[in-house]
Amino acid sequence: MNEMNPILPPSLDAALIQFYTEPQPDSVFVARLEAQLRQRQMEMLSARPKTAFSFSNTKESFMQTLRARPVLALLTVILALLALTGMVYALGRLTGFIPGFGFTSNTGLVYVLAEPVESTNGGITLRLDNAVSDDTRFWTTLTAKGLLEGNINAQAFVLLPDGNKLQFQEGNESATRMSFTFPALPAGTQALTLLVEAVDGLNFSLELQLRPARSGEIIPAQPTGSTPPQSEDRNGLKLVLENVAPASDKTVFQVSLQFGHPNTSMGGPWSITLSDAAGRVYPLQDITPDTMTSGHTFIYQTLPFSGNEHLTLSLVADPGGDTLPVIEDFSADNAGFRFDPGPNPQIGQSWDLNEMVSVGGYKLHVVRATMTAEPGLVFEFEPAADVTGVMLYTTDPLLQASAGSPPVQDKNFTAGLIFKSIPAQPFDVRVTQVYYTVAGPWTIQWQPPAAPTPGAASPTPTEVPTSAPMTTPTPVSSDPIVLEVQALARKFDAPFQKGPGWVQVVTENITNPQAGQTYPPPYLKTELWYEIDADGYITRMLSTDRDKNGQILQQAATVGNYSINFTYGSSGFNDGKRYRVSLDNLAFSLRLAAQDTQDITQVLREQSTCENGNPCLLITVRAYFPAPHQNPGETQAYYGSVKRVWIDAQTGQQVKTETSWLLKDDKETVTSTNRVLAVEKVAAPPQEILNVLAKVVVP
Repeated sequence: MNEMNPILPPSLDAALIQFYTEPQPDSVFVARLEAQLRQRQMEMLSARPKTAFSFSNTKESFMQTLRARPVLALLTVILALLALTGMVYALGRLTGFIPGFGFTSNTGLVYVLAEPVESTNGGITLRLDNAVSDDTRFWTTLTAKGLLEGNINAQAFVLLPDGNKLQFQEGNESATRMSFTFPALPAGTQALTLLVEAVDGLNFSLELQLRPARSGEIIPAQPTGSTPPQSEDRNGLKLVLENVAPASDKTVFQVSLQFGHPNTSMGGPWSITLSDAAGRVYPLQDITPDTMTSGHTFIYQTLPFSGNEHLTLSLVADPGGDTLPVIEDFSADNAGFRFDPGPNPQIGQSWDLNEMVSVGGYKLHVVRATMTAEPGLVFEFEPAADVTGVMLYTTDPLLQASAGSPPVQDKNFTAGLIFKSIPAQPFDVRVTQVYYTVAGPWTIQWQPPAAPTPGAASPTPTEVPTSAPMTTPTPVSSDPIVLEVQALARKFDAPFQKGPGWVQVVTENITNPQAGQTYPPPYLKTELWYEIDADGYITRMLSTDRDKNGQILQQAATVGNYSINFTYGSSGFNDGKRYRVSLDNLAFSLRLAAQDTQDITQVLREQSTCENGNPCLLITVRAYFPAPHQNPGETQAYYGSVKRVWIDAQTGQQVKTETSWLLKDDKETVTSTNRVLAVEKVAAPPQEILNVLAKVVVP
């Protein structure tokens, strides 16, 4: 990666911060990675879907008051006897958080895996590492060895002592890890068999024993009372703080979105931020178990608290803002209209309509229908309050699929039906789902519980341990083009790599969004501030993305080895290395081109002219994929990617970067253009920059 961005984190959250704060992602790497991810997505979509269920947690107090002296005396004797044998259990009745599993309930016993077990078949080994059972669900996690990624489509069952079998409800699988969630086991079940079948055509049987959970294996939850803390109700939608478990070194809490309307779900990702009265932003690590797939509930880990803090939990939509996309299902209403295509419909034919559809309190006006080449029909709707789209359906047996589309002319929105052939007679069109937005904000005022040990008050921003310097890569090629580009980059970067001081970099990025892309927007202006120490290494960084109107879309900061995204609340530690400021946008591409990769890569050089009239060196890196990739929602296949960088021949500055997809016959379609608007070194930044960086609470 180029040295301009000091964030190279191991976690996904920090990786996203890196992606969004980098002035211009490397096109060759991004293109191949995106193609691989999209290919994986198509494979997953083509696989047999697994039924997913969400679970709600019982909201009761951690422990009921002991009122009868004889019961208390008996409990004291039992605990004393267990202490003498070295087996002090909490009798399994614990409410709290178990890593990987989530929060338990206290209405029954909690059991955990007594010891790991393994099963080997055909060179593949499955090891059961963990299992937890409470009165809501039974959860298992396994490690796999010798398994290929493409051969995973497992079935999982629990075989009970009485011979009954329970099938899994949720699953998450990879070539190295598997986890499955089952319905709650019968009360008192401690011996059972886990059956994992159809793993690369092989079956596995693992006999396991459960034991009551020990007190040290669960972080106890705090009582939430009869009504847990919650936000304002906005059109039936509210944020709820369901569970909190404080430990000496962290605080774990669970938040959920609750819907007042039936058959409602989220239409996009969301997250939360945590801040105090002074505006300081606290670190949040998403530790939601991979089997909690509803998208309505998340579990976060943050710092321990003194109990005196006054904090605010705020819901944030993605992309940034407090307006949430919502999907509501109205299939049972059978609301719709009748459409007559006529005796001989033609591709491109349009029908003017005037149909009113009342569904869920919304008045939808259908104004037009157009026949497409699939064959299909696209129905156009006038704008309606907060409605962003609909899903249509018909019982006609010729129907193959339904699809929605972005708004078209005059902000109308469309929805389509695709057929084997257009029906020859009138048919009913039903509105089955309505997509709409709900405006916030949603906030919860929260005074967190104190950490269980003294002196665990929330820390103030402090310097982190010194990181190891990231050395400048040695040339991997003797290619004269590579050496020339490296020399020009070093020439321009040199003055900005001498400290102490601050470096400001301002760029603009113009993007041609692809199907389904929400970020970055068509226009994005990014301002980067780097603090440089006496040795020239970056100590702090602030990145701010703004739209064409100057509104902040996203803001992220790095202090030492720690990064936090103010907009989405995500945070994490980086790779522990130190970096210098660099505007070398070509370094990674050229190193990749010099390696023996599966792509066929060309590096071309030509004389050009910069936009300011100065002579420019134009470098083109063209990478061809081994096989064309057809991305979902796109009409053309991609045969490769292109990255062009214009370098000022006098200063060595890389002033403009353009990325494109390669189409058939070497035709190109530009995806983004990035320009460097300003680079400046100053003694100190504006006070507002220092104020934002002061909000970072370093763990």
